Amino acid sequence: QPDLRSILRIGCYELLFDDHIPDYAAIHSSVDLTKESINKKAAGLINAVLRKILRQHENDPNWLNKLSKQHQWLSFPAWLIKKWEKRYGKADAIKLCNTFNHPVPMFLRVNQTRMSMDNVVKSLAEDSIIVEQFKPIPSFLRVLKWKKHVLMTPLFTSGVISIQDPASAAIIYLLEPKIGETVLDVCAAPGTKSLMIAEMIGSDGTVLSSDKDYRRVEMGKLDIKRHKLKNIHWSVLDAMEDHFPISRKILIDAPCTGTGVIGRRPDIRWRRRPGDVVAMAGLQFSILNHISRYLLSGGTMVYSTCSLEPEENCEVVERFLNSNRGFKLVPPYSNIPKKWVSENGFLMTSPVHHGTDGMFAAKLLKI
Repeated sequence: QPDLRSILRIGCYELLFDDHIPDYAAIHSSVDLTKESINKKAAGLINAVLRKILRQHENDPNWLNKLSKQHQWLSFPAWLIKKWEKRYGKADAIKLCNTFNHPVPMFLRVNQTRMSMDNVVKSLAEDSIIVEQFKPIPSFLRVLKWKKHVLMTPLFTSGVISIQDPASAAIIYLLEPKIGETVLDVCAAPGTKSLMIAEMIGSDGTVLSSDKDYRRVEMGKLDIKRHKLKNIHWSVLDAMEDHFPISRKILIDAPCTGTGVIGRRPDIRWRRRPGDVVAMAGLQFSILNHISRYLLSGGTMVYSTCSLEPEENCEVVERFLNSNRGFKLVPPYSNIPKKWVSENGFLMTSPVHHGTDGMFAAKLLKI
């Protein structure tokens, strides 16, 4: 409401810039004015917001100076913009922020063992959902227009299609699951990648999926029913300390800051703090180090995140390789788009350059 916004602006000015008005008086007068001109509920909001601003100002008197016009317009915290500017340059950092501030595309993965791509496209069109094939990963469709939501279609409820980003699927292609294999998938909930692996290995294969969050594991179990799959077995396990079956193929979709998926989860930008990146990197290294003990000689392990930060990605992998001489990096094969592979042999996707989520993955071979 314009009136509410105006009262809030006056209250902020009196708190932050008018030295003649005591803080308590600035808040009290703003609350009274709101009660008279709007209502008591709005007055409670004004009281809460102004008191929070006052606490922030008392804890860090310089906080307002840290906000530049650029940061306000981009709606990103200053520390993250500065970090990206240092890595990408100012122009590309702004482009990344703007990309995250626009609606992200919806992608659909098609299980072509159950229905052909052409028939899926036709069926979706009958539900007024217009799609196009995503050329870099042909088993994916990009949704262009819809009147009926995908979640309400028979194709989705029966598990023929799944909502998934192509960059997420590229991580599975990097792992290369084969018919009849057993794959260990840790930190797996809610199980989007587990579902794809299960479809690729067939009924003779097994996916051993686990996560330490019981509620997210339950979500994964529900999705199994929708897809009518019987080859995924869920467990509640901690990837830092619990015991796991010895496996020839392992996927570690590590917990991360999530800066590569801010477009889908805008709250991430404000929930993260500068120290989170380093803290997360330590956690990721511990998980990678622990889970590597359960990989058979000659087996492969894929480490992945949905973060853009090198501290969580290549630096974690390089630290692991330096301390574990029995492993080596395996470059991605031809089933990954070449533009998605870095010079160092990592899978790295960008929302700006590839139109997907920002993903990282490294394939490691136990010698």
